Amino acid sequence: MAGSGMMVPSLRNVGPEFVLGPEDKKLRILSGSFHYFRVVPEYWEDRLIKMKACGLNTITTYVPWNLHEQVRGDFDFSGILDIVAFLNLAKKVGLYVILRPGPYICSEWDLGGLPSWLLSYDEMKLRTMYPLYIDAVDKYFDQLIPLVEGLQYYRGGPIIAFQVENEYGSYGSDREYMTYIKEAMEKRNIKEMFLTSDNSRSAMEKGHLPGVLLTANFQVDPERHFQDVKEIQGTDKPLMVMEFWPGWFDHWGEKHHIFSADGIGGLVKSILDLDASINFYMFHGGTNFGFMNGANYDAREKHQYQPDITSYDYDAPLSEAGDLTEKYYKIKEVMKANTPKGTIPDTLPKAPTQIGKMAYGEVQITHYMTLDDSAEIVGEPVKMENPVAMEKLPINQDGGQGYGFLLYRTTVDHNPETLKLAHPPHDRAQVFLNSKEVGVMTRINKDKDTTLTLKDGVNGPNTLELFVENMGRVNYGNKLDHERKGILGIVQIDGKTQLKWDMLPFEFKKPFLEALSSSSKWKEYQKVEGGRPALFKATLDVSDKQPKDTFVDMTGWEKGVIFVNGFNLGRYWSVGPTSTYYLPGPLLKQGKNEIIIFELHQSSSKINLTDTHSLGETVHVKNDEDE
Repeated sequence: MAGSGMMVPSLRNVGPEFVLGPEDKKLRILSGSFHYFRVVPEYWEDRLIKMKACGLNTITTYVPWNLHEQVRGDFDFSGILDIVAFLNLAKKVGLYVILRPGPYICSEWDLGGLPSWLLSYDEMKLRTMYPLYIDAVDKYFDQLIPLVEGLQYYRGGPIIAFQVENEYGSYGSDREYMTYIKEAMEKRNIKEMFLTSDNSRSAMEKGHLPGVLLTANFQVDPERHFQDVKEIQGTDKPLMVMEFWPGWFDHWGEKHHIFSADGIGGLVKSILDLDASINFYMFHGGTNFGFMNGANYDAREKHQYQPDITSYDYDAPLSEAGDLTEKYYKIKEVMKANTPKGTIPDTLPKAPTQIGKMAYGEVQITHYMTLDDSAEIVGEPVKMENPVAMEKLPINQDGGQGYGFLLYRTTVDHNPETLKLAHPPHDRAQVFLNSKEVGVMTRINKDKDTTLTLKDGVNGPNTLELFVENMGRVNYGNKLDHERKGILGIVQIDGKTQLKWDMLPFEFKKPFLEALSSSSKWKEYQKVEGGRPALFKATLDVSDKQPKDTFVDMTGWEKGVIFVNGFNLGRYWSVGPTSTYYLPGPLLKQGKNEIIIFELHQSSSKINLTDTHSLGETVHVKNDEDE
């Protein structure tokens, strides 16, 4: 089988049914999405077994290019990014895999998984045949595809299909580009089935490829969506919903989106009654660790830029912490009752015992460090006549700054009255005059925010600073090419262009965090006034040899980032909906655990580690792009 370039894929269709392998075994795909990069590796097997125990036979995962190649040319497939180990675990558990390698993945993930350094090129055109983009894709696939090529089903691995790009019809209609991505995998010896997935009829028409299975994405009205699929690709192909949404994601300041277990159960029955295959997106959501959350840009609303929260719970059948939910049991019941005998084995593995949670209680802040002291650890600033976007800084092999914060600093030679930006900051700028906060400028939930009145300056030189947070690049829609972060364009003070800027990137990468931890600049804790960002340190003592999961309650704090033993747990913000943040037990150790909090505004003297997760006030969701 392996020798011929014309090899028939292991998974194929005989009329409207999937068959698998040389024995043409009928297969109804019962699948769930689970992203390895959103869950600590120590819990991968636990989640996979729970999915198998529900009756699933397949998992899907995206592959995040921007984590595997954060800096141009530096690839990482280790630890939480060890995709080979993850795929081998899926095989061990007895699950097939549909791999969705992108290069674009959407996924409520920064820039849809595309590396930020692509935006260091002035004329970059993402998801097109633009030569610099295609060259980068080829170099990425040169690293990724050889790792997974040997894990195809025909070679004894778990991978039965590969998705070509992702929801491309919602972005463009360049068939040459989509063909190139498919052929890029074929040239690297990918021989299994290819498929596409799209959200609406118009997107399906633009995004599908001849000879490639078309699948649908939806939450409601499966009959209509599958009718669209049949009218586009014919009735002699299997039906599949690649993304059936059992919940939804959340933006900062919104309520937590939910969909009832009974409602999902009824929709699953409808899908199965149509003899269709199904993939639950998400079956287990996990967490947007670090700075990697995405965002939406909705031109139909005044609330245009909408960054996603740290939790990716998604109201999925397995909770963010991996717990079995009412929805999990309902799905298991409905699948068992509405599939032909033998589709789901009579004997399923027993779901592992729920992972224990621990309320470690209050942990007192013991030390703090000012922004200025931590700036010395960052190093020398980049000096330029005009401010530039993060991606244009001459750092990280000239790929710019990917994530975090950027401090812009300049000296104004008179008492300033008005600050005017050419464009709203991307995404949120704290403005300081002589170290005192005079305002916040943001594109969040606002159309335009480009002017600020300055106050309390002095006659003579004044130090003006803008501390800008990248809150996550838009991951969906036609704005991807314009998602550079920081200050975009010139800055005017009292109608005159302000020149000579220092720029200091706070990336919070491992070397910086290690230097921060061991620094002598920490001072004994005292309340820090004035709203200027600062770092705070606490120590959690754990007596257990195997620490349990817990949730960090940030009540009393305003906005910032949590680091535990050097791991970036993610952002917190008092606007909600969440007030607690999931801390997996494997990130802790027996003995002393260092917790560092970077707070932008108002700190508390303590944090509280609780055994319950507060995802916030809820709202019922219903999504249908064709409505």
